[in-house]
Amino acid sequence: MSSIDTLNRQQQEAVLTTEGPLLVLAGAGSGKTKVITVRLARLIELGVAPKNILCVTFTNKAAFEMRTRARNLVGKSLRGAMMSTFHALGSRILREHPEPVGLRKGFTISDSGDQLGTLRRILRDLRIDDRRFDVN
Repeated sequence: MSSIDTLNRQQQEAVLTTEGPLLVLAGAGSGKTKVITVRLARLIELGVAPKNILCVTFTNKAAFEMRTRARNLVGKSLRGAMMSTFHALGSRILREHPEPVGLRKGFTISDSGDQLGTLRRILRDLRIDDRRFDVN
């Protein structure tokens, strides 16, 4: 695979380590996404079914970049691999299996802005002046 030739020694080691899970932990701009996508392509090349591959990153931007690069490397054979952010993966798992953690199907995830708005709406509905309380 020619893509591996463009990697440094540590990156090549990460790509060539194909048994079990692998954590790629490095600073911004260090080539993490490239390592992950080249490793994904190598795993598929070695016969690992894409449905058995999970690649997770922190930001939506990085997840989009990962998907784009992987698609460019392996094309349609990428179908079935999961690439997402940690948050999206957690949300997906909770949506598929909410009961074990005490949630009901169709639950809603609220960010801090949503929570603050809901609290202010409740106070207003109860005719309580929200300026009397520090709701932040």
